[in-house]
Amino acid sequence: MRRKIYLPKRYDLCYPQVIMMSRAKWALAAWVCLLLVLSSHSAFAKKSKKKPSPPPIIVLEHLSTHHKLELQPQSGGGFSRRKMQEVSSFLRCHHTGQRHAMNERLVKILYQVARHYHNAKLFIVAGYRAPKIAKQKGNPRSPHKRGVAADFQVEGASIESVRDHLRSAYHNIGVGYYPNSGFIHVDVGRQKDAFWIDYSGPGEKARYTPPTLRRKRSSQVAEAGRDDPTPSVSDVSSDEEAGG
Repeated sequence: MRRKIYLPKRYDLCYPQVIMMSRAKWALAAWVCLLLVLSSHSAFAKKSKKKPSPPPIIVLEHLSTHHKLELQPQSGGGFSRRKMQEVSSFLRCHHTGQRHAMNERLVKILYQVARHYHNAKLFIVAGYRAPKIAKQKGNPRSPHKRGVAADFQVEGASIESVRDHLRSAYHNIGVGYYPNSGFIHVDVGRQKDAFWIDYSGPGEKARYTPPTLRRKRSSQVAEAGRDDPTPSVSDVSSDEEAGG
């Protein structure tokens, strides 16, 4: 009886090569999957690291010139040179048209006050004031003529609320409360805090409260001023110079 000799088919002869090719394909597929995962992860990381939103824009409107200015600080918190030039032009003396460089801390405080009141619009009563105008207003030493003061209102907020916020949130500033004219004064660059009340009406010369009353709490000052006669300008002490 003859013994049958088994001869492998052609594909059996190349079976090891098939196995190797399959492994190479699987390895390639694994690398492709890994690259896809890594790329998707990096894309997600880039999306999650979005740039922070820019600071909101605050609108200032001048009550005398009716001009408007959009105020927005840089991402670092300060204002660009160009923006400060725009501010100086916007806050120029509305009596003479004369311009003066404005203090950046003053501008920052105005912006922050508006932010505190939910990005409210600010109505500017006065910014820079020419020296001769300051003298006519009754205060030749007014900080307005140095570009460090502003009189303003906050849309939707009482001047009493703005007064109290300024006095509690900031230091080395001057705060003036003008109940009859309906605005708040703020100035910067002082060695210590100062506060006063001016009972003058629009267009009138200053009529300040006595220094003894200005040292009381703001709520007590407002109440006391209703019962006392209105003092003259000479009642303002030199160490607590008013800034109107």
